Amino acid sequence: MGLCLRFFGVTCLAGGLLAQDVLTGGYDTARTNADPNEALLTPLTVSPNQFGKLFLLPADGQIYAQPLYQHNVAIAGQGIHNVVFIATAHNTVYCYDADTAAAPIWTVNLGPSVPSSSYTSDQGAYTDITPEIGIIGTPVIDAATGTLYVVAATLEGGTYYYRLHALDTGSGNERFGAPAAINAQVKGFAPDSVDGVVRFDPLQHIQRPALLLSNGVVYIAFGSHGDALPWHGWIMGYNAADVRQQAAVFNSSPNGWGGSLWNSGRGLSTDAQGNIYAVTANGDTDDTSDYGDSMLRLNPGDLTVADWFAPADVQTLDNTDDDLGSAGAIVVPGTNLIVTGGKEGVMYLLDAGALGNMGGSQESFQPVDFGLFNMALWSRSSGPVLFLHGANGQIGAYPFAGNQIQTTASSESSDSFGVPFDGMIVSANGGAAGSGILWVTTADSYPLPATGTLHAWNADDLSSELWNSSINADRDSLGGFSKFANPTVANGKVYVPTTSNALAVYGAIAPAGGGGAMPVISGVVNAASYAQGSLAPGEIVAVFGQNLGPQQLALGTFDSNGNLETGINGMSITFNGVPAPMLYASAFTLAAVVPFEVSAANQADVQVSADGTASAIQTFNVAPAAPGIFTGDASGKGQAAVVNQDSSLNSDANPAPAGSVISVYATGGGQTDPPDSTGATAEGIARLPGPVTATIGGQPAQVIYAGHAPGEVAGMLQVNLQVPDGVSGDVPVVLWMGDAESQTTATAAVK
Repeated sequence: MGLCLRFFGVTCLAGGLLAQDVLTGGYDTARTNADPNEALLTPLTVSPNQFGKLFLLPADGQIYAQPLYQHNVAIAGQGIHNVVFIATAHNTVYCYDADTAAAPIWTVNLGPSVPSSSYTSDQGAYTDITPEIGIIGTPVIDAATGTLYVVAATLEGGTYYYRLHALDTGSGNERFGAPAAINAQVKGFAPDSVDGVVRFDPLQHIQRPALLLSNGVVYIAFGSHGDALPWHGWIMGYNAADVRQQAAVFNSSPNGWGGSLWNSGRGLSTDAQGNIYAVTANGDTDDTSDYGDSMLRLNPGDLTVADWFAPADVQTLDNTDDDLGSAGAIVVPGTNLIVTGGKEGVMYLLDAGALGNMGGSQESFQPVDFGLFNMALWSRSSGPVLFLHGANGQIGAYPFAGNQIQTTASSESSDSFGVPFDGMIVSANGGAAGSGILWVTTADSYPLPATGTLHAWNADDLSSELWNSSINADRDSLGGFSKFANPTVANGKVYVPTTSNALAVYGAIAPAGGGGAMPVISGVVNAASYAQGSLAPGEIVAVFGQNLGPQQLALGTFDSNGNLETGINGMSITFNGVPAPMLYASAFTLAAVVPFEVSAANQADVQVSADGTASAIQTFNVAPAAPGIFTGDASGKGQAAVVNQDSSLNSDANPAPAGSVISVYATGGGQTDPPDSTGATAEGIARLPGPVTATIGGQPAQVIYAGHAPGEVAGMLQVNLQVPDGVSGDVPVVLWMGDAESQTTATAAVK
């Protein structure tokens, strides 16, 4: 079934446009709280009759850490899975299949949690998180090594510990010297110092911020339990390859008190140069060693302070417990800007390269009366937009204008919400207008504990609430509200932490009245280049969406006459009502051949059906040609699907010599002469009738043959090119079929 299966494996066609992995709190180390790669969930597909709660993934404790998502994880003895990782306050880490309600793939408990009654606050009893504290901060995953790093608080034999664990994502087994007890000390003369040394006390500190993995070091930040003395702000860095090796230590108040690092669970931020940004809470400030209510730029090597900012009223903030550090910091992608805000309700925009020290700020304004605890930033094509919420206020959107933030909201939610302890994530298909959704969890009442509601707003217009989990509460209720806990949006689903000992999972639901789950088409792209645009007759396309096929990838089959069949496991797709041959189908993607019959039309109405339930129709333009070159890793970039003249596979280790003829495999060339039949296995020689030209390494390459690929399904193209002289290395291969150009990112190896 096709060259890509013979030479490159199923992923040559079935890969591409994968959901963004969520490997760290806030989606990235800039802590934008934004998923820019969500094509399945859009304002058109999220509504009360299309979207709702799919299932619950049970856990043994409350969930405060953001769930992490990773696709195509190799599980020991169980094959490949898309997975979601859950960490609980009972110190248990779960690995679940992200797409089903099956039992956990693996689970591991990291020791006895600490009863909340062990702690005190400046008000007496500690009540922020009850009844236990174990894993509270969001873990971090190193995809390169398949390792999940997580910190657990334990009480063992009357002694309190924090330990750093390094779990294999495929099995849950410890690795890299883990677990390692977390200890630290710095020189200083704080009231709790002994002989000029301040030591980290696990009993007095909470590990709330998300972990940071940067340049091979895992950074862990700590704050206080409700400002109960003695406490400091601590950051420890550990070698990710051997967690027994401590790489660096920072204390925000070695000669005083306070400077907690809690950030409502948001992690330390980094910029493109690897600098680390930390925002501290109330505490002593002396501009030299103690940095309460300050933004700090730390050198990543030794965590020394390279630059800092504190508001001019820093002493007032300390006196009134209006922590600057309640919301952490967002590094605005593609700029030198960094934004932060605190309990006082004031937002600060800073130059990351020159923070300004005491009183410095590029811009400050007060968007809410009180309580900035979370933010999300969408890098829209027209410029960034910051989303935020304060106590007893509406959810607001604040666009950037150049290097400034507009001080009035461009749109606001119709409703106000009293409790400002939201989880908040924006999902979108890049920066495209009309694709963004702002997801927010709100508490239904105060004081906590309370039930919660998940909301979805059109990110372009917050007055348009698309859906919330209380509209159909019998079906969609969230459960217990988890304070500051961000939902995770990935691959068409929303994973929401709760205090009800479960992760709630939302997505496309079956329509009322029976039948299977409604298929949803979110996009149709060239299966080789993954470019969007017009469709060509005979083009092999990848269709993305939800409920498009079975959970596990199913391949198409050929009938006894050599024709690729038009259905897979009850799934089918039509173009202007003509059934299309299908190469594969899975829940979130399928591949099909655009019927040659669409050449008679200017547009194609595309519809997917699953077990008798049809999707909404999506309409696409039709063009004579829309070429794309297949690549080995299914990204549309890098090594192209190229066969050398000696029939060997082209690669860096096996380049094609100048003057030789290579075969490039592509799709989207339109009808051949003589005409190919939809779904048939191509036989003999058939050429593309229009002009076909090419370049290799920017030099014109003679086209020896351009037509169907014999023995492949009609629509797969073979283009034989002579390698020009004077070209070497990994060089781009570009095809033109008429005026239509392939992607410019596919390469071939030439010597």
